[in-house]
Amino acid sequence: MVSVVLSLVITAVMVIVSVRLGEEIGQRVIMRDLAGSERTSTQIALRALMQMERDQKAGAALSPELAKTLRERSERISHTIKVFREGGRMPEEASRNPLRVEWFSKEFTESNAKVDALWRPFEQRIQRVLDAPEPPPAQVTDAVQHGLANIEPLLAEMTALIDIVQKRTEANSRLLAEVQYGGAAALLLNFLFTVFVALGRLRAGDRAVVQSNKQTQDILATVKEGLFLVSSDFAVGDRMSQSLPQIMQRRVEPGMNLIELLRPMVAAQTLEATRDYLGLLFGKRVKENLVASLNPLSEVPVAGGSDGRGQAQPRYLNFQFNRVQEGEGTVHLLVTVSDATERVRLTQEIAAAKTRTREEMESLLRVLSRDSAEVRFFLHRIGVVLERINDDLRQAAARRGGTDYLELVHAIFRDVHSLKSEAAALNLEMLEALAHNFEVDLIGLRDRGEVEGSDMVKMTVHLDDMFECAATIREFLDRISGGNDARAPVAATPAQRLVEGWSGLAERIAHDQGKQVQLQMQLEGLDRVPAETLVALRAIGLQLLRNAVAHGIEPAQERAALGKPAAGAIAFRSADAGSRQIELSVRDDGRGIDVARVRAALAASGRYTPEQLESLSDRDAMMKIFEPGVSTAADSGDRDAGHGVGMDLVMKQVRAMAGTISMSTKVGAYTEFRIRLPVAEAKPAPAAAADGGDFQLTF
Repeated sequence: MVSVVLSLVITAVMVIVSVRLGEEIGQRVIMRDLAGSERTSTQIALRALMQMERDQKAGAALSPELAKTLRERSERISHTIKVFREGGRMPEEASRNPLRVEWFSKEFTESNAKVDALWRPFEQRIQRVLDAPEPPPAQVTDAVQHGLANIEPLLAEMTALIDIVQKRTEANSRLLAEVQYGGAAALLLNFLFTVFVALGRLRAGDRAVVQSNKQTQDILATVKEGLFLVSSDFAVGDRMSQSLPQIMQRRVEPGMNLIELLRPMVAAQTLEATRDYLGLLFGKRVKENLVASLNPLSEVPVAGGSDGRGQAQPRYLNFQFNRVQEGEGTVHLLVTVSDATERVRLTQEIAAAKTRTREEMESLLRVLSRDSAEVRFFLHRIGVVLERINDDLRQAAARRGGTDYLELVHAIFRDVHSLKSEAAALNLEMLEALAHNFEVDLIGLRDRGEVEGSDMVKMTVHLDDMFECAATIREFLDRISGGNDARAPVAATPAQRLVEGWSGLAERIAHDQGKQVQLQMQLEGLDRVPAETLVALRAIGLQLLRNAVAHGIEPAQERAALGKPAAGAIAFRSADAGSRQIELSVRDDGRGIDVARVRAALAASGRYTPEQLESLSDRDAMMKIFEPGVSTAADSGDRDAGHGVGMDLVMKQVRAMAGTISMSTKVGAYTEFRIRLPVAEAKPAPAAAADGGDFQLTF
């Protein structure tokens, strides 16, 4: 029965594919004939014009037959071009099947457009000759000269059109032959297989029971899938393949209940669905093929997976159930178990690759919405930073000993986190994602505490990925602009350059975390700020913005319970602070920084004993947020959290610019940072100060 169905399926597929390919080949033949006729008509039309010219020079009257030939050939060429552009049929070929536009390839359409562009001026000259009762010799000569000048490229394009159709026709013909040969081979193999099975059954009937049992044992010993029978009460049969326990990764014995065997492996809901599905298969009213798609154990995830080295690993098993019948009743189900982990993994990887490709294309398209000068400046900066990181890694590898790899990890972490923030602000999600993946590995190294030179090898892979991504975006911009940015540069103010992309970044982070946020900008005194200081302020502001949205602002429901507006407010203000200094303040009306949470984060980091934490004053504990590796983020995979490097980066930026930073906060009310940077000459940082009940920290 299976062989008959398989034969019918093969035959049906052959017929469908053959009809489809035959129809396409027929269309291609019509297209080839039309293209050839078009080429011939072009030559005939030119020859008719040349004969008219010779007749005029000889003083002979113009031949009506020549005019008729010229008109017919000209109209045929124009109709052919139109049919190749819009589909349909030629006026004089009403009995032929019309051409459909979907059969026209992009290459064919482009070639036809070139033919049309070359033919149109020639046709206009021919039409002027035909419209005149007695065309002036100059008109005929002009048409002939134009035709002679353009006949070679016109015929070349028409020949190219024919070649395109011919190649596609030949390819379809080869495919049709392959389908037919393949189908015939499949039918032959199916027939031979059927004969082989039939003969095998005849021979098996004549063999002794002992020999039959031996063969069964050999099959069960060598088959790679897990095979066993299950009865209507879900009991595992006496015979099973030797591969079954290995595939199931657990002990399987005859008489065990299949449902109980699966209970620790699959979800309870899946288990109940399996019970119902097996009940359907043992019933008489349901056809096996009709319910195959309902199989709840098709590529099902199972618990207890291992990679063979004791490491947990997701596993997927595929259970296939086939009825074993006696008469009209089902006495057993043949269960085939195979490890589908690799197949599922490949499917997931393909889907992820498609999604990644789509996201990369969307990201590249979003690049066009940004100011290309800002993007190019960032790409230059990312190249400089990555080169510096690469040099640091090379120098560390060359020294071999005496290198503080943990400090190197912190330095790289700060650079990568700064690049990620800038990429997020510019909506460059590809670079942001790569930087985030880089951070994940850096977090693992940092939290491990002990870092060796061999651990840094993986960093070069992330560097290569980011280099390649930046080069891709740069090449994309170059191609779009043809090497020159076609958009007129916009003269942005220092304030605009400072906060470029901040609103979009804040909205995106708030949306991802189910929050609402509103930015308030009051930026003054930036006109005299040098570019280097402006870059530092931007890097600092980005970190504080991400912290404010991710950690400070509460969700709308929580804010409503506190009597706050649904949308959290983050205010950025800058002003001339005098003494050749610029001050940037960042204040949010969120939950504030709770010293208890900071102490819990310090305890979780494992770097402080309970005694050391107890000895810290609240002010000293709060100061620890500026140390690398201290984070109150609950999710280490959150791409918007600082992961213990955000405030460290802020502090390093401030110190690098010889500036000062102060912080004040009140739990449930606000957090405010004030940064002062010199705009001309560096000033020593003032000593720390404290104020009242709110924390006031100055570094």
